[in-house]
Amino acid sequence: MVRGCIFDMDGLMFDTERLSSIFWEQAGEEVGTEIPEEFVNTFRGRNPAAIREAFLERYGEDFDYEKCRERRTRLQYDYVSKEGVPHKKGLVRLLDYLKEQKIRTAVATSTDRKLADTMLERAGVKEYFDAFAYGDMVERSKPFPDIFLKAAKEIQVPIQECLVLEDSIAGVQAGTAAGALVIHIPDLIMVPEDVKAGIAAQFDSLDEVIGWIAMH
Repeated sequence: MVRGCIFDMDGLMFDTERLSSIFWEQAGEEVGTEIPEEFVNTFRGRNPAAIREAFLERYGEDFDYEKCRERRTRLQYDYVSKEGVPHKKGLVRLLDYLKEQKIRTAVATSTDRKLADTMLERAGVKEYFDAFAYGDMVERSKPFPDIFLKAAKEIQVPIQECLVLEDSIAGVQAGTAAGALVIHIPDLIMVPEDVKAGIAAQFDSLDEVIGWIAMH
């Protein structure tokens, strides 16, 4: 029986991963460094500390990562303020269902707290959730299970009774490592079959999750 549901954010709840690639590219242009989408894809789902490590490994210790990240974040803030946050199909319907069924909910996102809160509020869904675990609240990033274990603790539901919804490779790995039930909802990145071994299900959209929960 599912008693808790833990959501990733970017690429799962919101159609923002495409925007992230654009903002990283623009920030790179402003600091004089090419940041291709192929590189951005390698750190999707990871927290700020892990992303910083990836940048310094690729561009060297002299690369001004903080300046580049600050600019990327500002571009995202500006976009969200003007255009809002695009929901993924079925998001609100699923959140309404979970609320009706009294299934506790949490967000477990690698995004830092300030930006994540802004996006959740701007999207009009923050009030649906009982707890939040952000990327800067745990030392180890996905694919380690820490953020999902923290989210389960915050909603006071054993991780084995939690359903984790994820789109990224690192996220699926983290949910599986945590011992949760995992449903994969594909976004930009293809998750290899060996990574998906042992997951509960894969669906095209969030609204298909309702039927699965009802059956379990």
